[in-house]
Amino acid sequence: MPGTILIVDDTPANLGVLVETLGSAGYRLMVAEDGEEALAQTQQTQPDLILLDVMMPGIDGFETCRRLKARAKTRDIPVLFMTALHETADKVKAFAAGGVDYITKPIEHEEALARVRTHLTLRRLRRELEDQLALKERFMRMASHDLRNPLFLILMASDLARRQPDAAVAPALTKALGEITESASQMRRIIDTFLDLRMPTSGGAAGGRVDLNVLGQAVVRQHGPAAERKQIALTTDLAAGLPPARCDAMLTFQAFTNLTSNALKFTPFAGAVSLRTRLKDDHVRVEVHDSGPGVPAAERAQLFQEHARLSPRPTGGEESNGLGLAIVKHLIESQGGCVGADFPAASGSIFWFELPVR
Repeated sequence: MPGTILIVDDTPANLGVLVETLGSAGYRLMVAEDGEEALAQTQQTQPDLILLDVMMPGIDGFETCRRLKARAKTRDIPVLFMTALHETADKVKAFAAGGVDYITKPIEHEEALARVRTHLTLRRLRRELEDQLALKERFMRMASHDLRNPLFLILMASDLARRQPDAAVAPALTKALGEITESASQMRRIIDTFLDLRMPTSGGAAGGRVDLNVLGQAVVRQHGPAAERKQIALTTDLAAGLPPARCDAMLTFQAFTNLTSNALKFTPFAGAVSLRTRLKDDHVRVEVHDSGPGVPAAERAQLFQEHARLSPRPTGGEESNGLGLAIVKHLIESQGGCVGADFPAASGSIFWFELPVR
């Protein structure tokens, strides 16, 4: 199906050439004579591609493109600059403003048509890929959700069988039931992790305002029982007067929870874990300090990678699937933040993330 193209140019001769060339090829056309008109038109109707002149009265093409890319409705529309400028710096400026390509003036019919076709095809393929990924994501979530019930029945049945009096005289059966329970529990944790990993929308940081001190207090309440079982002192050091961070509360809570859970897993009995917040420039920084063994220097490059194989092991028999830190990285970076880890010379680890305050 032919796409819709917006042509933005204040020169009648250029408009005539493009309208004739692209109209004859079957494309639907919109026309604007300056940047302001283009911005107004795209607010109401979004074309599939924009041909944008650089030199125009009022705001130039570079500024027009920057404003288009700043809007949620138009940021994904490919912009091809039309320019008579031949300096490399001007071409770099066009790409920096958000353009995907450029057409040099005087405009050649075949070149213009070829570039338009290429970028419309790329956009169509991208949309198809996004639709396929979204469909796959929905299917995987439905399948994972439906697996919870049979796994629960397996866990319940194996636990019930292990409690029967006859099980005491059948050590091999007891061992087998234990392995069933352990495997089913691990499968359930993996499914829960997948279902909890919400996919943030594209476009960078979230628009909510969240008090990370409140999240920190909630995390401590949630992990209090786990800390008590290992006699770990779980404390907080939350900065007073901390400004709210710009983020999604649920995604950030999950990241905070993952770091705290990891700290408790790798901290030995009677150790200490501290949750701390502070302001760093224009970001709020969250730190989770632990008194565990740390991570060897040779292995630190693998941190925040999926299924990283690190030598430190949980200290209380807990299981680790190697996904926790990778999930934290995904959740925080998708909101315009950053993650990292520090390792004091004395001992322990400090895993942290930062989120913008504006």
